[in-house]
Amino acid sequence: MKRNILFCILFIYSFSSRSQTASDCSDAVNICQNATFQIDPNGTGAVQELQTNSFSNPSTNPASGNSGCLLSGELNSTWMVINIASSGMLEFSFGADGGFGCLDWIMWPYTPNSCTQILNNQLAPIRCNWNGACESYTGVSTPPPPGGDPNNFEPELNVTAGQQFLICLSNYSSQSTVLPLNFFGSANVSCTAVQPVTVNNVTICPGQTATLTANSPGATSFTWSNGATTPTITVSPATTTTYTVNVSAPAPNGATGTGTATATVIVLPSTNPLCGCTVTASNTGPICIGSTFNLNSVGVTNGTYDWSLAGTSIGSTQNLTTVPAPAAGSYPITVTATDAIGNVCTSTTIVLVNPLPVVNAGIDLSTCLGNSVSLSGSGATTYQWNGGIQNATPFSPTINNTYTVTGTDVNGCVNTDDVTVTMLYAQMPSITPSITAGCVPSQVVFTNNDPQAQNCIWSFGNGATGNDCTPQQTTFNEVGCYDVSITQTDFQGCDTTVVFNDIVCIEEAIAAFYVNPGTIGPGNSLVNFYNVSEGAVSYNWDFGDGQSSTAPEPTNTYSTNLQTGFTATLIATSPAGCSDTTSMPIGYEEQLIYYVPNSFTPDADEHNQLFTPIFTSGFSPEKFEMMIFNRWGELIWQSFDPTKGWDGSYGIEGLDAQSGTYTWVIFFKPKANDDKIKISGFVNLLR
Repeated sequence: MKRNILFCILFIYSFSSRSQTASDCSDAVNICQNATFQIDPNGTGAVQELQTNSFSNPSTNPASGNSGCLLSGELNSTWMVINIASSGMLEFSFGADGGFGCLDWIMWPYTPNSCTQILNNQLAPIRCNWNGACESYTGVSTPPPPGGDPNNFEPELNVTAGQQFLICLSNYSSQSTVLPLNFFGSANVSCTAVQPVTVNNVTICPGQTATLTANSPGATSFTWSNGATTPTITVSPATTTTYTVNVSAPAPNGATGTGTATATVIVLPSTNPLCGCTVTASNTGPICIGSTFNLNSVGVTNGTYDWSLAGTSIGSTQNLTTVPAPAAGSYPITVTATDAIGNVCTSTTIVLVNPLPVVNAGIDLSTCLGNSVSLSGSGATTYQWNGGIQNATPFSPTINNTYTVTGTDVNGCVNTDDVTVTMLYAQMPSITPSITAGCVPSQVVFTNNDPQAQNCIWSFGNGATGNDCTPQQTTFNEVGCYDVSITQTDFQGCDTTVVFNDIVCIEEAIAAFYVNPGTIGPGNSLVNFYNVSEGAVSYNWDFGDGQSSTAPEPTNTYSTNLQTGFTATLIATSPAGCSDTTSMPIGYEEQLIYYVPNSFTPDADEHNQLFTPIFTSGFSPEKFEMMIFNRWGELIWQSFDPTKGWDGSYGIEGLDAQSGTYTWVIFFKPKANDDKIKISGFVNLLR
């Protein structure tokens, strides 16, 4: 059941009752409220503007879920333009309920280039309808008007005065009839192109002038009710008066858009308070010396001004800026204003100029390196120092420097002052010891070489201290190198501590040695000397037999003819000359020579009757003991006399022991020492 008539109408002031046709876009006519028009029959129109399923004529509805736009293409079209006279919701309808026939339509924004853009498939529609129910009743309305089918009506459109829209109505059913056109939304339409125009209202006092300006973008003609033809006019009515301005501007398709606006100039009675001259002066003070201030006045429009101080003019504009502050004090400044009709009025404002605070950073000072100082400002309320210094907070300066304090008083006035801090560098202590090396024990005197030193404190490294700047004596009783420190106050009052590392070294030689062998005797006269001294670098040996040596570990051959011992002595000397002496006896010892037989024959033939050991040398009879044991380990004979031998008897009765092998054990003392020597063996008794 379809389709197409394209319907284009231009929006003009009024629409005559005679029928009109517009078969091509370029022929579009204005349509307006309650107009009727003749839709084009079959075959009209010289230009085919639309392509089916294109950008300018899509198959998808741009505003609702209804069918797309002119799905059958441009058929028997009528082109129209709608002109918006006032903002609001645009709603309209073609035809009436109860008819028949398919009326499809499509709607775009309208500009002088719209026809070309549509022809070139470049302009998208904002509303369109492909009749779902062909009853010759369609349009834009939310909800549809009574009897309207939702498939034939699109959502309402929010519009603004001066906008224009282009509609192409397609007479799909090839009807030949006059259709009614109704607008029933809140937006008004015009039968001609509408040119928006606004103008301002003004309120004046008697004798004043008012400026009225018509604002109408694109307008080329202005006609005022007082005969003026410019966008802006100046009037001075004696009583309240209304002024009308008519404007015109070129519209699409060679048409002319027109618009009208009115403005009212209200003339107040001369007794109205608004028509009196009143001015109020003010300033941006209080301020401080060296600052500037502003002077402001309100109350008089389009007037003249004169500012004065003590009768002297200081400016002639409504407001004065960056006025230099005079000396501290209170200054009345008067503004005299004359309004547009000659009324004169005055106002006075008091400018308060506060003095700067007398900021004091304190006296210049000197301090020793490493000491802390505290800088405090005075004469203000708050203080800010340069260099990150905090007011009244100790800090330790490292270089000579000048510090600036900025003080601010309760009035916000600011002033500065400087203080110089000079660094004092302490005298470096110097000391001299009476010796730098010595022997245990050593007394050392330390002298401070600074004659101006004060308050000296010594630490000698040996546990002793001193607290005077005069020469100090201390004793070093232990070996080692000692660090001596001194803390002194110089003539500037600066404290310095210096440590003199290893300034005194105390030495000690410890003589010690051992020998091998420890004794001499027949066949044993060479002795080796092993040096285990400490802290020594030179050695002097006296071997006690008239011989000597300076070797670290010498040897000496002693004479044994005298059968006596000797005393060896070592003197060890340190690098500083410290010496120590030690001695050791070298004893003489006979060679222990003895013989124990392994058999004897106690048979009364006068030969080999006794078993006895034979000592040749190195034997002492003290602590002698000899014991004889039988084969069962039983003691059968014992003697403590080395001159008495075993005669082969046993028991108290002196019975003869049987022939056999017996065990003997002998204890004796060598002549050279107190050792007790044990020897044992076997002896054969033969009868």
